[in-house]
Order: sequence, then C-alpha cells, then structure tokens
Amino acid sequence: MKILSLTAVVATLVSSVFARSSVHLISSQAQSVENTPEVSFNAFSMFYSDLMDTSASHPALMLQDEQDIGSHLPTFDNDLFKKKINANMMVIISGVNSPQDILPAHDPSFFVSDDESQEYASFAEATFDQMNTDDVTVTTYKDGKTEIRQGEEIIPVSSLLVDESFEYFKNDFSQLNVELFDKTKAADVKFVGEVEDVRETFANGRKYEPFDMRVIEINALETIANEYGVASEQYKEASLILRDLFEKFVIPNFQQLHSGSVSAFILTPAVKQQKLRRGVASTMLQANDVCYKSASDCNNGTSHCSGNGQCTSVGGECFSCQCKSSAFAGESCQYINSVADFQLLFWTAVLLIVITSSVVVCIYQSGDIVDGGIIMAQSLPKQD
Repeated sequence: MKILSLTAVVATLVSSVFARSSVHLISSQAQSVENTPEVSFNAFSMFYSDLMDTSASHPALMLQDEQDIGSHLPTFDNDLFKKKINANMMVIISGVNSPQDILPAHDPSFFVSDDESQEYASFAEATFDQMNTDDVTVTTYKDGKTEIRQGEEIIPVSSLLVDESFEYFKNDFSQLNVELFDKTKAADVKFVGEVEDVRETFANGRKYEPFDMRVIEINALETIANEYGVASEQYKEASLILRDLFEKFVIPNFQQLHSGSVSAFILTPAVKQQKLRRGVASTMLQANDVCYKSASDCNNGTSHCSGNGQCTSVGGECFSCQCKSSAFAGESCQYINSVADFQLLFWTAVLLIVITSSVVVCIYQSGDIVDGGIIMAQSLPKQD
C-alpha cells in the first residue's frame, strides 16, 4: 500500500493522450506509409472489409467522410487484391501499455481512435460470418475457448489442463522468468492458459485449404494489469512472453503456411478513454487517500469497497475503490454521501422562502393604494 503521488496523476493525464489502439499489418506485400496516421473505427473497418472482400455490404460505404480512406492507410500489391487473400489472421490483445514491447520488430501501420477490444472482436466475427462457406475455415480463440468452423460445421477444441499448461509454459519460455507466475492465482492461471492454448492451436503447423481465417483474442494481459499493475514485474514479464509467443511461434508458423497471408495485430491500451471521460476530479484520489499495489490487496483492505464499488487501476500504478455512484464516499466507499441531498433540501427551502416572501409583498403592496385601492377614471375637460 502506498500514498498516491503526483507521478500517478501525471501518468493518467499522459495516458489519456495515448489511449488509442495501434494496428500492425504484417505481410510481405504490405507497402508502408511515410507517416503513421490515426483513423476512425469506421475507416479501419472499411479498410479491413475491402481487404477481406466484404466491403460491398459494409455500412461505412454510406459515409461521405470515408470516401478517401485509401489515401490514409497502407496499400497492398494489386495482385493481392485480384486474387483476394486466402489466409488472414486477426489478433486482438487488450491491456497493452507499450506496443513495442509486444511487437518490437513491427512498427504500427496506423492508429485507431477506438480503444475497446470488444469493438474489434465483434467486427471480426461479423466479417467472417459473411464468408461462412464450406471452403472457408475459421478458427477462433475467445474467452479461453477454441472453435473451428467450416461452413455450418462447428468443431470445438479442448483446452489444456492447468498442470499441463504450466508444464508446457515453463519449457516454451524457459529463457524468461516464468517462476513469477503462480498456479494458485486466478490471473496467472488465465494468462498461462491463454498463452499455451494459442501456441498449441495456432503454431502447430496445421493448414486449412483453400481459405484459412483465424481470430485470436488475448484478454489475460489486461487481467495481469488489473491484478498487479502495468509497472509490476509480472506485467513486464507477461509482455515479453507474448512477444516471444507471436514473434517466435505464431507469426512464423502462419507465414510459412501461407506466403500471401496478411496478419492484423490490434493492440488496445491498458488505460481506456471511457474511464478517463469521467473526469480527472472523479477518478483521481485525494492526497490523503491510499492506493493498493494490486486488485487483491485493494479488495482485502477495503472489504471489496464495502460492497458499494469496485477496485480499479489508477494511472496504471495502483488500485483504489471506485464507488458505484456519488451516493457513497470514503476510501472504501464506506460512507453515505448526504451532501447532495442536504444541498437539494437546503436550496429548495431557500427557494420556497423567496417565493413565499415575494407573494406576500405583492399582496401587501396591491392593497396599499390611495382611495382604498379603487381606480377612478379621469374625466376629460369640459368643452363649450
């Protein structure tokens, strides 16, 4: 437990500037751009739909401001589009603090202003649903489950057991500090399970013809960030492990199987814009408040925020209670905030007093008129 410093405040403000997703297109036929642009989610989805030959039905085609999308994003050789790609892999990794830690050999092709991994996952599912034919094999990994779909046929794939995952994990990444991960901790188990499931499914040399489409969602890095913080040794090591997973296993295997393939890596940030939109005043701690090193410490130290909130990351450095609403206050959300109710009652009473006083004064003044309040009409001067 530590007192929140000015560093955490500055880190959160800086993070708000970079709360965007980076997209890395990996292909031998991709042509880079001079500057790395930032585009909207609609622009990205239109670009990707055109790449996958599903753009004819894309709603973004109806948007006027997306007509020049081709001038913003990387281009591919014409032959690629004539043939259309026969293999594509989309990898979505949430909770990324530094994209260069995950893909050091691949610079971002462009940035997307949308920072929610679920938006990209839903778009990928919708895109591949349009390609749902018997000659297209779609392999997806989501929420710890692998599924292979060929037309209407769905083939579930069993995940590794916890002990198996940790055993393979220690062998596959023996050059890294794998001892940091404990099988008795849920966040560690989820991370190790996702890493080994992906390696087992997407780096096994299995090839599907004629069209091989793959979608991988990695959420465990965000779980590690929420549990330990992005400055922790566990998070730093987890980033290195994901680097090796993709650079040494998944990417080489996919490129070896499909020479004309395109892989799109979408890295969403650890700090989300939607959390920052609440305002710095509502999310920053006061100087005398405390911040915990991990989500578990926060939950244990605050009795799960007294049941009136949840522990959330502050500036990616520590964890503090975020109350459900302004009705609760305190570092553990243990107090009922009656200030708003009191102010409402007080100002309502003041308003009623003012209105009542005004009415009384008006009534009094209307009766205090010469001649008993009877209005006499003026007579016109007599004329001969």
